[in-house]
Amino acid sequence: MSAPTSKHLNRTTRSTALVAGAGLAVLALIGNSAAQAAPRNSGPGSVAVVNTETVSVYLSPLGDVESARVYEQLSFTGIGEVTVENPIEESGLRNLDEFGGYDVTDGVQTTTVDVDGAEHVRSVSTYTRDLPLEIGVDYLLDGVAVQPGDVVGATGNLTVTYTVKNVTGVPQEITYPDGEGNPVTSTAVVPIPLVGSLTTVAPAAFTDVRSDQANMAGDGKGGTKLSFTMTLFPPIGSDTAVFGYTADIRDGIVPEAAVTVLPVNPLDSPSFKAAGESYQGGAETGRDLVAGATEIDTNLLKLRDGAGTLLAGLIQLSDGADELEAGLVGKAAPGADRLAAGAGDLDAGLTRLDAGARALSSGAGDLDAGAGKLGAGAGKLSDGTTSALAGGKKLSAGLQQISGGLDQLADAGTGLPAANAGIDALKAGVDQILAGFGTTSQSGTLLNGLARLEAGLGELRTGSAQLAGGLGQLRGDGSAGNPGLVAAKGGVDQVQAGLDAAVKDGGSLDQLVGALQGVQVGVGCTGACGPTLAAIIDQVRGNKAALGEGNVGLKQVSGGLGQAIGALDTQLIPGAGQINAGLGDALAGATQAKAGAGRLQAGVLEVSAGLDQLQAGLGSAISGVLQLANGADAAVDGSGDLVDGLGLLDAGAGALAAGSGDLVAGTGRLAAGAEELAAGAGTASDGSGLLAAGAEELAGGLGAAADGSGRLADGLSKAAASAPALGDGAQRLSVEGMSQLVEAGSDTALNYGELYSVMSAGAQRADEEKMAYGAPEQAMGLTAYSFNLQGADGEGSRNWQRGLGGLALLGAGFGLVGLRRRLGL
Repeated sequence: MSAPTSKHLNRTTRSTALVAGAGLAVLALIGNSAAQAAPRNSGPGSVAVVNTETVSVYLSPLGDVESARVYEQLSFTGIGEVTVENPIEESGLRNLDEFGGYDVTDGVQTTTVDVDGAEHVRSVSTYTRDLPLEIGVDYLLDGVAVQPGDVVGATGNLTVTYTVKNVTGVPQEITYPDGEGNPVTSTAVVPIPLVGSLTTVAPAAFTDVRSDQANMAGDGKGGTKLSFTMTLFPPIGSDTAVFGYTADIRDGIVPEAAVTVLPVNPLDSPSFKAAGESYQGGAETGRDLVAGATEIDTNLLKLRDGAGTLLAGLIQLSDGADELEAGLVGKAAPGADRLAAGAGDLDAGLTRLDAGARALSSGAGDLDAGAGKLGAGAGKLSDGTTSALAGGKKLSAGLQQISGGLDQLADAGTGLPAANAGIDALKAGVDQILAGFGTTSQSGTLLNGLARLEAGLGELRTGSAQLAGGLGQLRGDGSAGNPGLVAAKGGVDQVQAGLDAAVKDGGSLDQLVGALQGVQVGVGCTGACGPTLAAIIDQVRGNKAALGEGNVGLKQVSGGLGQAIGALDTQLIPGAGQINAGLGDALAGATQAKAGAGRLQAGVLEVSAGLDQLQAGLGSAISGVLQLANGADAAVDGSGDLVDGLGLLDAGAGALAAGSGDLVAGTGRLAAGAEELAAGAGTASDGSGLLAAGAEELAGGLGAAADGSGRLADGLSKAAASAPALGDGAQRLSVEGMSQLVEAGSDTALNYGELYSVMSAGAQRADEEKMAYGAPEQAMGLTAYSFNLQGADGEGSRNWQRGLGGLALLGAGFGLVGLRRRLGL
């Protein structure tokens, strides 16, 4: 793709709007990101650096590139000095912030910025690299292909078709697993993932505007706004997007269109991340399908082999069934008859044994119940004495601790008596605090100082109010009742105006000189009158010069009075009001402080009364502690005797519990043995009855078994004949079913694996090649591309016609001038 030309177009307004739109698109990608970079930061804080590149391209109405520029902006946020090296385009480089250039070496701009908050460095260059898009536009008027100029002024049905192609694709090897997890390598065309939109506005003269791809809305001016969204990368979209609209036009034009595209990582973008996960999941599902179908196929082959083994077993089983039938008929039936007779005799004897065992079990049960009660009582007695012994020991230890604690409380050096001295010292400190509070009339106390402060603030506030009134009178308003500085300045201005009128050329002084000179000439003064008038005239002229200089001083006085009035209006009078308000707040605070000091004084008095009560209660506590100490000593002695007695009781209870336990165990075993004997006898009796009945049933069943064994032999012969079909079916299911399922799963894994690998490779290109020129190290870099498709409205040809008409008139004018000269006119 060829690089764009550097043809200069004067489109300042359009460039500004386009760059602003692209900049907003780039900022939309930043979102609430707090990504920061601070390359070579030497300041006390950190500096975040963001580099944005906006490539602005102007296209003809057919999509041919006419000019391209790249706008660079470095944004610094934070505190400190930072130096960055930013890759930049040198061709046509201009500084957009100030006059002067940049320090650029081999395409790298080196910039050092001292940041305190936020700083920006902006530039523009001629874009010389390949553009990521090729854009083409086709126009049909009433179904016939036309040029953009043919649409201007035309009436009919217009069809506009835009073709936008992502041309960043390059062949690249990608690797992904097949259905069995083995790596597969193939070559695919991988473009940089781009997303964007094309926006245009059909004017009010375009009616019945239709589009199957656009989002449409009114523009508020009678026109129709159309917006086309583009996803220009596979596999989610395509590298080429084709879309457009139709409209009925009258006095037609070709509207402008704006295309904005941005690089995007589809694996990070919320809009496309789910699709990537779906492709990855599809590949994994394909591999799972291959694994499952392979396992089923293996089992089918085992089923085929097992069918052969089953056939051999069925043949052997058929032979055994024939032998079973012969044995049942010849030998088993007579033995079953004899077994039935013996079982009857055994049943009668076991019945008598069962009755005796039941009587023995009943007596053993009564003995066991009595021994159990004895054991339970002995156990409870042992547990109780053990618990009582443990509690007695704890009681003794606790009483000893209480006795020791009471001795410590009664100690005169460290116990409650010593606390009495501390209370006396605390009360003396409280008395000093109360003396410091004093009264409002007692000099040198807190309440007296607050009262004096309150009175002084009141006097200051009165003085500030008088000051504000005096400043107002000093200013005045120029009236008779309140003249002030305003009236003084008015008087000075009037004097100054009079002097201006007197000293100006032709003024009253010049008129006086003229009148004196007229008198001198008219009267014809000679002798002494002539020199006198001449001296008067010279004196008037000298006074004119002196009055002129005096007038300058009056102007300075007038200016000074104006400044004084301004200072009174803007500073002194408002300041006096603020001082008065502040003194009012201070006076209120002093009043509150005095009231708070009174409340604090009352609280200290309550603390003093509480200390008196505490001291009285302490004396009572000391007496009680002495009495408790005496009682605790007696309780300690008694608890020792209690522990000794409980120890003897616990030993006896333990021996009783052990003996009763042995008795319970013996009677339990006796009762259990009797019950087992009774149960066994009963079971044997029941079993003998069943044996007798079973023997009879066996005799009858052997005949039926003989008949059944014959039928079994016939069935096994039929099963052996059908068994080969089972192996054949398993073989067909393996070949015709599972093999195709394995192939389908492998194709699924390969297809989705390739799609996900293409998407991953594109995501990697988006991360590595998202910048047109690159960003400084550790800085956030963002790039947007804006393409402006120019419209056609006939203004260019009209301007050309106007220019030719002007040249024609100019030529006619020159011709008339030459003709006049030739004719001597």
